[in-house]
Amino acid sequence: MEIVMENPVTLAWMGDALYSVRVRKHILNKGVRKADLLQKQNAKFCSAAGQSTVLDQLVERGLLNEDEQEIVRRGRNAHVKSVAKNADLKTYLKATALEALFGYLYLYDHKDRMEELLDQCMEIGDTL
Repeated sequence: MEIVMENPVTLAWMGDALYSVRVRKHILNKGVRKADLLQKQNAKFCSAAGQSTVLDQLVERGLLNEDEQEIVRRGRNAHVKSVAKNADLKTYLKATALEALFGYLYLYDHKDRMEELLDQCMEIGDTL
């Protein structure tokens, strides 16, 4: 396992930004241009519930390697001070775990792998 010193909440903070930008680009690439539709599509992908479902699918499909599974585990066990108003703690922590995964992949220079998994996330998100 690669030694990762960052707190999972810090990784999630970075991963949230990366995931959000990728989702927005994906939605625009699908041709969506109306503000209300942009927001609705974004909410499906970027809500705690949406991110939790995406993570479940990545795990079920066996797409995460050992190091990635460990980062996800750490993200799910993170000590968070607040929870989204529209999600229970378990769902929120799974979303945090997904964000931590992308923060890790970015900050530890696994950018090709990050892109592979983001492609999978966009595919899964289209089914939400």
